[in-house]
Amino acid sequence: MKPITLLLSFLLLLLMGCGSSTQITASWKNDQESQQPYSSILLASFSEDLSLRQSIEGEFMTRLQNRNVTAIRSIDVFSPDFFSSNEPSKEELEEILREVNAEAIMTITLINVEEDERFVAGGGMGPMYAPMGRFGYYGNFFGYWNHWQGAGWNQGYYTTDRKYFMETNLYDAESLKLIWSAQSRTVNPSDMQVFAKEYVDALKAEMRQEKLIK
Repeated sequence: MKPITLLLSFLLLLLMGCGSSTQITASWKNDQESQQPYSSILLASFSEDLSLRQSIEGEFMTRLQNRNVTAIRSIDVFSPDFFSSNEPSKEELEEILREVNAEAIMTITLINVEEDERFVAGGGMGPMYAPMGRFGYYGNFFGYWNHWQGAGWNQGYYTTDRKYFMETNLYDAESLKLIWSAQSRTVNPSDMQVFAKEYVDALKAEMRQEKLIK
């Protein structure tokens, strides 16, 4: 295998190993509560990481507005230290909910992060030994050199998968009852923006399927 071919194969394996994907792993809907598709939703991401809140809530706001749903970001309603300074009272939260006048409340929570190490196999040449047998490249130095100069390094490598588990709940703003809940798993996002986009894409498709939005 030529060095350039080996390099391209390695890069392909690396990209395949680092590709990001989001899947809905479980979902539940309260069928006892009848409701029309919501036209306004307050987005509440429970994370101390302000940049993560901004990315996820911003992506949700853009995508929901494309479906004619008014989305209100919690970062535009609550100050960054609203929950950390003093635990807000029920009355304070109810007052804010009345002010934003949303039909539903969506909570977004990162519930776990897992790391798994795995081995990515290399090429098919592998360690074979038959110096005077069927492998003719053993017969002279240049034959051996041409065969193994690239393949000798193509023995595989270890990589670490990062899995992010999210939980998303949708509450009716009037009754405050849980209407819908979903858990998702995202594997190896390349950056926060990619993570937010794929996560929101998966959740929006599920919400449309459940007729929670148009």
